[in-house]
Amino acid sequence: MKSIVIISFVFGITTMLLGQISPTVTISTYSDDNVLRLPEPTADVLTNIGLNLSYHPEETNLQVTYQSNFFRYLQLSERNFSLHTIGLSLYQSFGNDTQHTFYFGSDFDLRINGQDYNYYNYNQFYLYGNLLFNFQSFLLRSGYNFRYRGYSNLPELSNFQHYFFLQFNKSFATRTTLILESDLGYKSFRGQSTEVGYPAGRGRRWINSSTTISSAGPALSHIILLSRISQSLHSKVGFFVQYKKQISLDQQSEFLNNDSYYQDEELFDDPFSYESDQISSQLTWILPYQMTIKLLGSKYKKEYISEQAFISAVDSIGLGGQRSDDGSHLFVSFDKKFYLNKTWLKTITLGLNYNYLINESNSYWYNYKNSILSGKITLNF
Repeated sequence: MKSIVIISFVFGITTMLLGQISPTVTISTYSDDNVLRLPEPTADVLTNIGLNLSYHPEETNLQVTYQSNFFRYLQLSERNFSLHTIGLSLYQSFGNDTQHTFYFGSDFDLRINGQDYNYYNYNQFYLYGNLLFNFQSFLLRSGYNFRYRGYSNLPELSNFQHYFFLQFNKSFATRTTLILESDLGYKSFRGQSTEVGYPAGRGRRWINSSTTISSAGPALSHIILLSRISQSLHSKVGFFVQYKKQISLDQQSEFLNNDSYYQDEELFDDPFSYESDQISSQLTWILPYQMTIKLLGSKYKKEYISEQAFISAVDSIGLGGQRSDDGSHLFVSFDKKFYLNKTWLKTITLGLNYNYLINESNSYWYNYKNSILSGKITLNF
């Protein structure tokens, strides 16, 4: 109820101040059979109430957005949290025929958890600049993005992240598109000399833990190579096949992932903490009456840089050697959009999603299955 009041208040005030604002409200419900992603599952039902406000001044390429999401657990209410984002983006065409484009944007994020899990709280600043070169026969994209994320209650894990990327995009007369991309990423943790206590522990067991953090935080870097082939089978049907390889530039690191899963928070599985191979494919089918079906499947293998595998629930040392995971993921979605002849409501979109994940690991605590069925309604005013 408090979430609805907050959303209504923000929406009302912003609408009065900016008459040209475009608001969108999304309400989603998730039935999750393993909300903690553990070998012994715990089921729960989550609800997310999201508000997105978008403002586009006339005769400009500028867009300002505000987004807030309130996540509520039915059983594990102590894990409730909210996420807020305010950002801006703009683009500018250039070149003799204005065929090239420069994109720029930034946003600020704030995550707020309850007292029991306040060590997940963070503030984040993100900045990007991209160039799109249209050479008629192919497209070339290049860019850089920067991110700073600060954990107020785990300051030693506050970090800076840099990414450079280069992408080649070529379309053929057969309605086939080839995409090749290379990314270079670098991440450094702030670190500090202090003793920190927080609920964590080896083997994903909750204990009161304290550790002394050195003043020099760890650093991680990797290269990502990606190739994708997209094929249009019909004006309403298309699919792609993609291969992604992630290569670490570090042989070892002091960084270790947190033991507890929390809504895809990167402290649980930092993308810089492993090498990986992943192959995925997606089919998109646009049906009559504004209906869309998507089917995505992927398989991956991860080799962790500095994490040991725990062979059982009582292993607190890590007797399994270097941690290694294999996984499969299935995602199915169905959306139906309704266009309305209302001055105050443009569209209503209904969605139904299904996620199924199998993660197999030589570490006992990371052997799990996860099935999530969700439904949502989106109101675009």
